[in-house]
Amino acid sequence: MSTTAINEWIYLFNSAFDGRWQSVIANLESVTEDEWDAVPTGGVRTIRDIVAHIGMFKYMYPTSAFRGREFDYGENPATPPAERLATKDSAIEWLKEAHEYLLESFSTMKDDSELDELRPAHWGELLPTRTLMSIVLEHDTYHAGEINRGRALLQGNDEFE
Repeated sequence: MSTTAINEWIYLFNSAFDGRWQSVIANLESVTEDEWDAVPTGGVRTIRDIVAHIGMFKYMYPTSAFRGREFDYGENPATPPAERLATKDSAIEWLKEAHEYLLESFSTMKDDSELDELRPAHWGELLPTRTLMSIVLEHDTYHAGEINRGRALLQGNDEFE
């Protein structure tokens, strides 16, 4: 029984979340506390809002797919108490807990054949496990870019170097 593909997925999840250059955590490193709850001109969401959204789905997808239940959008830990998101540092701690929850769920697969198993998405549709994993991976990558863009707009350095 091989877990080569599962291990590669986990590597990719870790890279998108806490990798070197363009990961969620790398993009949060240069966000100041003043920028944490600021709305960029023309925007409606703060970086804090984006981080809350990322973490929420790190709980919701694996709970539906691997634990046989759904979180309501407002239920802890998918939506934590306000103090968990009050500062960038406390939110990153919560976000790391959410990422570990995600990894623990995906790590329950015993071999690569389970990547083709149909599992429920949080909206009820049955999808192959690898499709759900791809959605979660793309979610981190997409929102890492959003964090970077919001930070750049707030810092006035939104340009290519």
